[in-house]
Amino acid sequence: MIELIPNIILSNPQLGENIGSTARAMKNFEIEKLRLINPRDGWPNKSAYAISAGAESVLNSAQNFNSLRDATTDISLLFATTARKRVIGTKSMDIFQSIQKSFDHIINGGSVGFLFGPEQSGLSNDEVVQADYTITFPLNKNFSSLNLSQAVLLICWEWDKLKRKYEKQDSRILINKKLKKSTQLSNVGDREYFYEQLDDLLTKSGFFYSPEMAPTVKRNIRSLFNRASLSHQDLRTLHGVIRSLAGISNRT
Repeated sequence: MIELIPNIILSNPQLGENIGSTARAMKNFEIEKLRLINPRDGWPNKSAYAISAGAESVLNSAQNFNSLRDATTDISLLFATTARKRVIGTKSMDIFQSIQKSFDHIINGGSVGFLFGPEQSGLSNDEVVQADYTITFPLNKNFSSLNLSQAVLLICWEWDKLKRKYEKQDSRILINKKLKKSTQLSNVGDREYFYEQLDDLLTKSGFFYSPEMAPTVKRNIRSLFNRASLSHQDLRTLHGVIRSLAGISNRT
């Protein structure tokens, strides 16, 4: 039986209280897959437990990682939440579209993650570009301020609504039709490994002739490939292409 639970991923959360409030929001909707990346005040954190109001099970099972890559290596569909308008080319969806797409993905064997940035600054461009999509919320245009747990709550609320609807109907036909496509999508970890290999070869070839522009160009390259929703076969083909161009035999 497929476990209809997405991963909530907090990148560099600053306060233990906000992690506890997030766990509380998740627990209300039976979503207990929490991943943390470098909590500022360390982990485990007493303040998180103190404010979780009974959501200790979420905190007890939370996983702590040192980097975004480590936290998402098994994720095949990653959404980044951001309040700021981005110009780095990552595709954007509203919350309703993203929940539907992520739900379709997970019921057909894929793995889903929703990524949230630190409370003060949000996600960096380098983090956003690793996602498949960014999520926007239909908020007051003159006041669109959400704290971390509120943003997580919106995702969990919409997810639970769709889950309840799904559980009332027979969706076996939907699963059979889409299973192959969903499970063929590459994971974030596999994509990042490819990008690192490509970056290395491009650096050696002198492609990044301007050190100042190199980070921006690298983000644009990642965004270009991520928009294509690369499959495992796509990545194998691309690895073969860059190895051939670098003069490395693909038969060795």
